[in-house]
Amino acid sequence: MADVSPSKSLIKGVIKLTLFLGIGFAVLFILNKVLSAPTEDGYRFFPVIGSRVWVWIIAQLHINFAAFVLGVPIFAVSMEFLSWRRNDERLDRIAYDFTKLFTLAYTLTAAAGTVLMISLPVLYPNFIGHLMKILGQTWWVYVVAMYVETLVCYYYYYSWKQMKGGKKGAHVAIGGVLNIMGLVMLLITSSWVGYMTTPAGVSETGELVNRWQAIKTYMWIPLSLHRLFANVVFGAGIAAAYAAYRFITAENDEQKAYYDWMGYTSAMISIGFSLILPGIGYLLGVEIYTFNEQMGIQLMGGFFAWLWVMQAILIGAILMFVNYYLWISLNKMPGGDRYFKYVKYLFIVNLLGYAVWLTPHSIALSLEEARRMGAYHPVLGSLGVMAAKNTAVVVSYLATFLSFSIFKISNKEPVVSWAKTGHIMRALVIIISTVVTIAIGIYSYMVTSAVRVKVLSPIQFGVFFIAIILLFVIDSMMYKGAKIIGEPKWGKMPERSQYALIGITVTFTWLMAMMGYMRSGGRQFWHVYGILKDTSPDAFLPTHGYAAVICSVVTVLFYGLIGLLFWSIMKLEKMAEKGRAQT
Repeated sequence: MADVSPSKSLIKGVIKLTLFLGIGFAVLFILNKVLSAPTEDGYRFFPVIGSRVWVWIIAQLHINFAAFVLGVPIFAVSMEFLSWRRNDERLDRIAYDFTKLFTLAYTLTAAAGTVLMISLPVLYPNFIGHLMKILGQTWWVYVVAMYVETLVCYYYYYSWKQMKGGKKGAHVAIGGVLNIMGLVMLLITSSWVGYMTTPAGVSETGELVNRWQAIKTYMWIPLSLHRLFANVVFGAGIAAAYAAYRFITAENDEQKAYYDWMGYTSAMISIGFSLILPGIGYLLGVEIYTFNEQMGIQLMGGFFAWLWVMQAILIGAILMFVNYYLWISLNKMPGGDRYFKYVKYLFIVNLLGYAVWLTPHSIALSLEEARRMGAYHPVLGSLGVMAAKNTAVVVSYLATFLSFSIFKISNKEPVVSWAKTGHIMRALVIIISTVVTIAIGIYSYMVTSAVRVKVLSPIQFGVFFIAIILLFVIDSMMYKGAKIIGEPKWGKMPERSQYALIGITVTFTWLMAMMGYMRSGGRQFWHVYGILKDTSPDAFLPTHGYAAVICSVVTVLFYGLIGLLFWSIMKLEKMAEKGRAQT
C-alpha cells in the first residue's frame, strides 16, 4: 500500500469513493423499483429486527468510524508538525503510524456510510424527503467536502516519504487542509442533528422560512464542539488500543518499547482532551434547556435519569482504568518507587468518588419497603443528587490529574533553589482546590437548583481547571533543567497494563453508543422535534435493558471491524517487509 505513488493514490481515492457512491445510488434506485411502495405515512419495514434497530446499528457504526477518521488526523498532524520543528524521527514515525490507521479506516467508514445512505431513504422516505427539502443543499456540499477530504487524505499518506526533508512544511500544510475539510464535514452533519433535535427556520407545518436559521440551531455549535473533542478522545483511544495490541503481540524488545511509548502517548492525548468534555457537555445541556425545558427535563431527570447512573458507572470505570495504567507505569520510571506510597490514597479518593457518582437518588422499592424507608434512602438518597455528583466528578478528575502529574515527575529531581517552597505550593493548590470544591458541593444543597446549575456548578469546574493550570505551571518552572534520575524504560510494562488501555477504549465506545441513543431519544416520538412526527410502529422509547443490548451489539460489531483493520495493517506490513527482503 505504501509503495503507491502520490499521483496514483489520487486516482485510487477518486475511484474508491465514486464506486461507493455509485453502488449506493444504484442499489437505492433498484430497491425503490422492486420494493413495494411505502405506507401512506411514509415507511417501509426492515425484516426481522425492524427499521429502527437496523438504522440504529448502521448509523452508530458509521458515527464511530467517522469519529475515528476525523479525530486522529488532528493529533497526527500536530505530531508531524512537532517532529518537523524538532527534527525528531520518533515523533515522525508515530505520526505516520497514526496516519496509516485512519487512512485504512476510511474504507470501512465509507462502507458503513453507503449502507446508511441506502437504508434511510428506502425505510424512511418521507423523513428524508423533508430533510432534503430543508437542508438538501448542505448534502451536496457534504459530498464535495467528502471527495476533497478523501483525496487530501490519500495524498497526505502516500506522499509522506517523498515529502521528507525540505518539503516537510508543505506536507504539514496538506495535513492542515485535511483537518479543515474534516471540520467542514463535522459542522454539516452536526447541523442535520441540530435541526432534528432543536429545529429552527421552519414554520409549524415544516415549511422552510430561513435556511441559515435551520442550519444555525441551538445545538449546532455546542454539539460540533462536543463532537470535535470527543472525536479526538475516541480516536486517540483507538490508537492506544492498537498500540496495546501491538505491544502484546510484539516479537522483540524494540517493538515493545515503541508500542509502549505509542500507547502511553495516545492514552495521554485521550485523557487530556477528555478533561474538557464535561464543560462542553454542560454547555450543550444549557442550550437544550434554553430551546425547550421539557426536553431538558426529559433528558436529565425523566425517563433517561437511570442512564446517567449508567454513564457514571462507565466514566468512573474509565477513570479507574486510567489511574491503574498510570500507577503501573511508575514501575518503568527510575525513581518512580518513591511515589508508590501515594497510590493507596489516590485509590481511596477515586473509589469514594466513584461510589458517590454511581449512587442513584431513588432506588427500586416494593410498596412495603417504601412505607418503611420513605421515597429515598435516609443516607444514600442525599448522595444521588447533582450537588454530590458534581463534587465527586471534580475530585475524581483532580485525583486522576495528580496520578498523571506524579508519573511525569517521578524520574526527576528539581534543582531550583525554591524547590521546597514549590512542593509546599503544590500541596496547597491540591488541598485548597479540594476543600473549595467540597465546600461548594455542600453549599449546593442549600440553594435553588437555578443557582446550583447556573452559578455553583460552573465555579466547581472552574476551580478544577485553575488547579490543574497552576499545578502545570508550578511543575514546569520547578522541574525546568531538573536532574534526570534515569530515562523511562519503555517496554518494561506487564501485559495487564495494556489491557487497561483496551478497557478504556472499549468502555468509551459503549459510552458513545449510549449517549447517542439518549440524544436521539430526547426527541421521543418526533423525527424533527415538534415539526415532523414519527408515526411508525417504532415511535416509542425502548426499555433501558433493550437499549443496552443494542449498544452492546454495536460495540461488539465495531470491535470486530477494528480487529479486521488491525489485522490488515499487520498483514500489509509483513508483505512490505517481505517485498523489501526480496529486493
